[in-house]
Amino acid sequence: MKKITIQDVARELNLSRNTVAKALNNSDTVAYETRYVVIKKAYEMGYTKLSPAVINDFKIKDKMEKTKTVVVFARRELSTFWNRIIMGISDELNKNNCRLQFNFISEEDEAGHVLPLDMQTDMSGIIILSVFSKSFLQLIIKKDVPVVFLDGPSNVHEISNLGDVLVFEGYNSTKILTEHLIDQGMKKIAFIGDTSYCRTIKDRYEGYLSALNEFGIAPYEQFVINKHVEHKYYRQEEIAAVLDRLTAMPEAFVCANDDIAKDVMLWLKKKGIKIPEDVAVTGFDDKEEVGLLTPALTTVHIGNQRMGRRLVQILMWRMENVNLPKEIVIINTEVVIRESSVKKR
Repeated sequence: MKKITIQDVARELNLSRNTVAKALNNSDTVAYETRYVVIKKAYEMGYTKLSPAVINDFKIKDKMEKTKTVVVFARRELSTFWNRIIMGISDELNKNNCRLQFNFISEEDEAGHVLPLDMQTDMSGIIILSVFSKSFLQLIIKKDVPVVFLDGPSNVHEISNLGDVLVFEGYNSTKILTEHLIDQGMKKIAFIGDTSYCRTIKDRYEGYLSALNEFGIAPYEQFVINKHVEHKYYRQEEIAAVLDRLTAMPEAFVCANDDIAKDVMLWLKKKGIKIPEDVAVTGFDDKEEVGLLTPALTTVHIGNQRMGRRLVQILMWRMENVNLPKEIVIINTEVVIRESSVKKR
C-alpha cells in the first residue's frame, strides 16, 4: 500500500504543499477552518505522521460536528394529526445523531414578528411544519441554514427559493375521489376548503375541478366553498355558517381534509340528512380520529410518520448538498373508499 505524503494531501485538496505542512503542524499561521479540513483529509487518507495533539484537535471538532441541532417550527394550534409526523421527525433525527428543538409559534407572535427566545441556538437545520407569512419566514431563515418546508402557500414558488418543500400529492387523489362520486351518478358535487391557505388544498381543489371538467359537469357556484375565512374552515361554526346559507343541498361534499369532513358530517346529521343516502362525504388525511366517525369516512391516506422521516432525510441530504438547486418533492398518497361516499342502491 502506498505511503501517504504531504504532497498527496495537498494534491487532493488543491492546496500548496507548504500550507498543508503548516496545517498538519497545527500552525496558527493557517486559518483554523483550513487546518481542520487538512487534518480531516489527512486522517481519512491514512497519513501516519499526525501528532497526538493534532489528532486530538481533530477528534474534538469531529465530535462536535456529529451532534447537530435541528429546530422545528409549528403553530401552537397543532392537532393530533401532527403527532405521528413529529414522531417520524424525532425517530429519524435520533438515527442521524441529531438533537430536536421544538418551537411553537402563536398567531400573535407571527403577526408581531416575535421570535422564540432560544433562536440563538447553534442550529444545523430547520423544519417548518406550518404555513407562515413570508415576512415571518424571512426572520427565521436569516439563520442561513438548510430549511425544509412541509407544504407552503398556495403559490408555493413564493418560498421555493428559501428551502426545499415537501407536499402530499393531492391533485390526482382528489380527482379520483370526485370521479368515484360521478361514477355513481352524482353531478351536484360541492368542494369545501380555503384554497388561499396552502398549496395542498389548492391542489385538491384543482383535482376536483379537473374531474368535473372531464365529465362535462359545470360546478354549481354555491357549491364551490373555497373563499378565505379566518380559521380556514377548521372551526365548526365556520362550517355551519357557510352551509346554513345554501339554498339547495349537493349530492356530495368533497372536503379538503378530514377535520372539515367531520364537521360537515356533524352538520348534516343535525339537519336529519342521511350519509351517504342523501349526501355523500369525502375527506383527506386519514386521521386516526376518522375511525370513530359513523359512517366510516372515505379519505386519502398520507402516512404521517413516513412523512416526518422523509422531511429529515431531505434535510440531511441538503446539509451535504447546499449548493444544488432547491427541490419541491411530492409524496404519493392512497385513496381509501369507505361507507361515507358509497350510495346504497
